[in-house]
Amino acid sequence: MAVICELLGVPATDRPLFRVWSDDALSTSRLTSDEFMASREAMRDYMRGLIAAHRADPADDLMTALIEARDQADRLTELELVDLCVGILVAGHETTASQIPNFMVTLFDHPAALARLRSDPSLIPGAVEELMRFVPLGAGAGFPRYAVEDVRVGDVLVRAGEPVVVAIGAANRDAIRFDDADELRVDRPPAQHLGFGHGVHHCLGAALARMELQEALRALLVELPDLHVAGDIQWKTEMLVRGPVTMPVGW
Repeated sequence: MAVICELLGVPATDRPLFRVWSDDALSTSRLTSDEFMASREAMRDYMRGLIAAHRADPADDLMTALIEARDQADRLTELELVDLCVGILVAGHETTASQIPNFMVTLFDHPAALARLRSDPSLIPGAVEELMRFVPLGAGAGFPRYAVEDVRVGDVLVRAGEPVVVAIGAANRDAIRFDDADELRVDRPPAQHLGFGHGVHHCLGAALARMELQEALRALLVELPDLHVAGDIQWKTEMLVRGPVTMPVGW
């Protein structure tokens, strides 16, 4: 949260507000429709105020650059500017914050891989790519896509107008694409996983996420060499992303 707020220019005193808004934005069924819309508008209203403050007093941050794209280059509508800032804040925080403990839980379940990384931290960048492939972030299969014409997907004929729901987590375990796809191999040669999406839907913050994940693992593995789970893990429910709410640890 601190990193993405720093990039956008969100004052430190306002950062706790986004914990609740972020949870609401990624909720699947905890909120009523009215509650969800009210939370979204509250975050939009806050962001409009922050954008106005940046217009009056530009800073060396991402929000100022986005405002320039709107005001000087006419590349965004005002609502697109607001929602892009909202999206960057939510997606740029919740995803990485969830994957850090997800990765650690997975490594705790694979002690040989954990020991390998602790003994050779130079493997961490490649291990992050393998963990992105191996550990699904999404709690489900995401949003449906509708066929505009009859098309055959594998052995299934999808007719025009019918939905297809694609599970990225399943694609990352495709045995045709990956050798020993269900094995975690922290020294796996580089492979094109879909942990950051693909094409026009590739994560715009992938480079930042990679850096955060690499540095988080390096700190946890090197600075806390005896880190271990010390209690029951409480998992998120009714959310678009998987991850622990709390994970007691000791070292």
